[in-house]
Amino acid sequence: WRDQVVQLDVRGNVAKLNDGSQITYEKCLIATGEYFWPQVETDHIVAAVGLEPNVELAKTGGLEIDSDFGGFRVNAELQARSNIWVAGDAACFYDIKLGRRRVEHHDHAVVSGRLAGENMTGAAKPYWHQSMFWSDLGPDVGYEAIGLVDSSLPTVGVFAKATAQDNPKSATEQSGTGIRSESETESEASDIPVPPSNPAVPQVPTQGEDYGKGVIFYLRDKVVVGIVLWNIFNRMPIARKIIKDGEQHEDLNEVAKLFNIHED
Repeated sequence: WRDQVVQLDVRGNVAKLNDGSQITYEKCLIATGEYFWPQVETDHIVAAVGLEPNVELAKTGGLEIDSDFGGFRVNAELQARSNIWVAGDAACFYDIKLGRRRVEHHDHAVVSGRLAGENMTGAAKPYWHQSMFWSDLGPDVGYEAIGLVDSSLPTVGVFAKATAQDNPKSATEQSGTGIRSESETESEASDIPVPPSNPAVPQVPTQGEDYGKGVIFYLRDKVVVGIVLWNIFNRMPIARKIIKDGEQHEDLNEVAKLFNIHED
């Protein structure tokens, strides 16, 4: 972060708004009783506080609210009841591969909204799309993720040495857009044969070597239900297919090869 001229301080709080046009960010007292910084004035503050779906319509519309995930409870076709469909963050839908879920992804909002519109005209299509989310932590580190990436699930990670092209900046130049959920939403993998199992002996990293890219598999009942791609980009169709297939894999090192993580 310091390389990107970013300073982190976790001890501060937003103290007050000045005449609605300027925010004063005032520091908390530290142990010595002195201020780390008296105050920092800024024109904008971004508050990452999450969201809570607005379900007021349920009271008058007789719609069911999911007690576990929140939002309007809908079926696999995004239908809450006769002639009522719900899409986006407010929909708690039945994922035909991963079970009931509610997600807050841009990709999900776009695709589920389109499908709900089709189903309103009688398409009767189930929602099977696995939405992805992503973030760039500066120009050199980024990730893309899909499915259930719950910290309570067992994981298997396969990492490799990164090249000069394995970074968000190169991914943006290659796709032509900085919003990767748009560039990868429509992509689907063709039939990708999983290599035959040939268990490899993991190599012990040498001191000083930088394994800067990799694939993390999240497992449930030995089946891959979530994938995080660390500094690996434009491979989301492959991740979608792995989750869609729902197969057990004896050696995830072989599955990781589908993402070409060992290419020069």
